[in-house]
Amino acid sequence: MYSSFEFLGIAFDLAILTYFIGTLIMGLPIPVYGLKKWGPKLISDGIYSAVLVNLFELILYVSQEISSAIGASWANFYQWIYEVIAQELNIFFLVKVLYAVAAASEDPALNVLMSPLLFIFSFLTGLITTMETILIISYIVLQDNGLFIAMGILLMALPFRIGRSIGGALIGFAVVFYIGLPYLPNFLTGLGMNLLNMSNVNTNNTQDFVTFLITYAIPYLIESTVVLPTAYITILSGLSLGLGSAISGYSSRLPIPIDIF
Repeated sequence: MYSSFEFLGIAFDLAILTYFIGTLIMGLPIPVYGLKKWGPKLISDGIYSAVLVNLFELILYVSQEISSAIGASWANFYQWIYEVIAQELNIFFLVKVLYAVAAASEDPALNVLMSPLLFIFSFLTGLITTMETILIISYIVLQDNGLFIAMGILLMALPFRIGRSIGGALIGFAVVFYIGLPYLPNFLTGLGMNLLNMSNVNTNNTQDFVTFLITYAIPYLIESTVVLPTAYITILSGLSLGLGSAISGYSSRLPIPIDIF
């Protein structure tokens, strides 16, 4: 497995290569504008990529500082998401037991509940899958944040801007999601979405429990674990694309103007 610094070493070599390709093109005795215009571009790209390599640790440090400043915490995030998944699994197993009881019973009142329970069962499966997907994304972001940034810098260092857009997008994703994803519990709490309180629910009465699930618990869980988190991640994705475009440079311009001549 490659480390971030191995990618950075390759990126720095590519930055030097890009710079010297630019100087070589500038020195060619061929008056072809389509070729000559790449000279200054490659020189500036080489310098910019070398600067990014040297700013790698600063990017990581600033990301951590911004995350702390806004009150985001990976420890709190994982505590929250584990509690949400545990709660969803508890409801899931309760519904599964009730469905088995209703299926084995000859009581018509319980048999009527089989269809709603099957509906709830399907919804809970989707809710649990959604939260587990967010959990997997968080593992990737937390563990490989530096690797994504280093890979992005490496792609941006490729000559002739082959991987500049993808590289900028990788850096933007790593920075924005590292800062913003652990803020998700704070975002939901600010909107009044806390963990579902089931302490006062009577689970001994099957019909009342099913009614509670259909009328309150499932809509609440859909809003707090699917709709709002999806909207939040969409916002983060938009911000990461914007930051990626800013880092890689809009159109053919670099975010930091480098005048060669």
